[in-house]
Amino acid sequence: MRFDTGQVPTDFEGYRYPFDVHDRFWYAYDRDDWTQLSTSQTIDSGSSNDYQPPPIVMRTAATPRRANASLDFFWLPADDKASYYVYMHFAEVEKLQANQSRLQYITRNGQVFYELFAPDYLYTNTIFSPAALSGGQYNFSIRKAENSTLPPILNAIEIYTLKEFLELETNQEDIDAINIIKSTYKIKKNWQGDPCAPHLLVGRCKV
Repeated sequence: MRFDTGQVPTDFEGYRYPFDVHDRFWYAYDRDDWTQLSTSQTIDSGSSNDYQPPPIVMRTAATPRRANASLDFFWLPADDKASYYVYMHFAEVEKLQANQSRLQYITRNGQVFYELFAPDYLYTNTIFSPAALSGGQYNFSIRKAENSTLPPILNAIEIYTLKEFLELETNQEDIDAINIIKSTYKIKKNWQGDPCAPHLLVGRCKV
């Protein structure tokens, strides 16, 4: 799931290629207690964030309607045993004055998830879970620091479900057949990899 939190869903179907070079689909996500900020300036000019959220997505951001409120979002897992990775993308879209500051932190289920930070002006900062999240409760809040003069912002969210493949990538019967052949013909060579890789790389077949 990918959400553009700075867009209002009305008459907006989302962004994908050519706006997203990887053809990922970004849906609009909005709440009644949120409002939007935007800029006409280019995001990540001359630089590239590793996760490459589309600049058009990062040019808008959500912020609370009430100055002292937090930005809250959550999701309900389809399976209590499911695990997730979450990526939150931030970019300051307002040119702050000398007497202004936007300091914020993130909590998950009331516990600090990420400590104080200030989004960079016109550049993407991505905060993510380095390990898969589990436990059945996924309530996130982006909160204003006590000494911040401005409320928090959030430009985009990505949520991935961890998929575990419990079966071997190779059919066990194929492995058994190869081992029988090696045993029958008393083959001692290592058969890992491609036995007939390109000639220029290995010179000849390994078989």
